[in-house]
Amino acid sequence: MYRGRFAPTPSGRLHLGSLLSAAGAYLRALQAGGSCLLRLEDLDRPRCKVEYAGSIIADLKTLGFAFAPEILIQSSDLSPYAATVEALIKTGKAYVCACSRRQIRERPCTCRQLNLPYKRGRAIRLDCHDAPRDFYDERLGSIHVPLIPDSLILKRSDGVYSYNLACVTDDLRQGVTEVVRGSDLIASTPLQIYLYQLLGKKPPQFLHLPLITSKGGGKLSKQNHAAPVLDSYRPTEAILLTLKLLGQDTQGLTHLSPAEIWPVVAQRFDLDAIAHNDIELDD
Repeated sequence: MYRGRFAPTPSGRLHLGSLLSAAGAYLRALQAGGSCLLRLEDLDRPRCKVEYAGSIIADLKTLGFAFAPEILIQSSDLSPYAATVEALIKTGKAYVCACSRRQIRERPCTCRQLNLPYKRGRAIRLDCHDAPRDFYDERLGSIHVPLIPDSLILKRSDGVYSYNLACVTDDLRQGVTEVVRGSDLIASTPLQIYLYQLLGKKPPQFLHLPLITSKGGGKLSKQNHAAPVLDSYRPTEAILLTLKLLGQDTQGLTHLSPAEIWPVVAQRFDLDAIAHNDIELDD
């Protein structure tokens, strides 16, 4: 059975770019007759705040989303990530690294040959020389990612588990069958597929959506101080704008409540109507 997910980072309120990703993931799940999970990726505690997590959940409810009842909050239990790191160490590909980021940039790391013990202040990395460069995207077709890093951080020197490690761990334990997300994460996809391969697991399907950009070309994001979507638009307005940005038919939706809109759109959701390039937002 189809299982999708929307996995925002609670480092700010829900903005229009995040709403577009949520809409894409949710509509794919409804169209397939499956479920869509909500996951809060809050492992980077300095960036994430409890109040933002609560506001994202509240905003999504106001916008009519009905995700699966149980919400996974990553910081509530770190043991699954530790278990995945241990499994990767057993493959011989993961190793303890004592190098700083600056040292990694300036010279090749030789820590894998040193068999260093783990302690606070040291990172755990994965050798990525054998990682794939190609994958299939359900919307864009065959994708080639030419530049793959020599190694991938699994656990940072400050003890925080990395996005890629946590993402694969959670998608596996939640039984996610398709990952729908923004195209800014295309470069991460071969690395995540490599993690699945090393763990002996089948990766989900991947579908990347275009990004919303400003007229200057910058990605609409929390880092770029994107405005909270419900501060700028009424709920129905925000949904209709998002659907138009996704190239979807919005005819006959204006009189519906937010919760009523999604099932109607899911019946006619058209992947081919979504732009292949990033979407420039008019000011």
